[in-house]
Amino acid sequence: MGEKTEKNLFGEPVKKKTRKTRLEASLENYHKDTFQEKLERLKFLDKVFPKDSGIMADPETVYVFTEAKMTFINGEFISTVLLSQAFIERKLQNHYQSIGLENIAKRGLKSIVRHAKKEKILHDYLIERIDLLRKKRNPFSHIKPFDHEYNLTQRMMNDLKSSKQYREPYEIMYDDAKEAISLMYTVFITDLKTNNY
Repeated sequence: MGEKTEKNLFGEPVKKKTRKTRLEASLENYHKDTFQEKLERLKFLDKVFPKDSGIMADPETVYVFTEAKMTFINGEFISTVLLSQAFIERKLQNHYQSIGLENIAKRGLKSIVRHAKKEKILHDYLIERIDLLRKKRNPFSHIKPFDHEYNLTQRMMNDLKSSKQYREPYEIMYDDAKEAISLMYTVFITDLKTNNY
């Protein structure tokens, strides 16, 4: 037998108030508290995202590309750097495979960038930015010694020495994420040269 529905004086069903769980309330508050920051990051993406373009690729590449955007909006800056670099590496690997240079495609990004520079596959300016992104990503992917040039601590200390201004790790990672996702979008729309192999 079904539950009896409570009715008001007019015979209309009374909606029972359901209380939010602690986790639901916590998540809702988090979204309210971070909405403005997410909106600002979305506005930044709107400025740098290539207009009138779409991506056709294998599912892994498409998801890497899409999730880089979402992690940036959500303020997950390390993930943005890692995913942006992964997309760039995949694009370069796919390019080398498409021109029959699987041996280059199988190498790591450092070797791919070195070859791309030597063969003028990309403009030097883009190659330098890709290599710098790789260096900034490395301390998050591989354990590096404390005095490694691209560890956050060393970068904070270098900022302090050069500009006499302290920057929080969050600020450094945010700037890295902005650069990474902008670079990813630039590489996405850039035609790679083939040099008649």
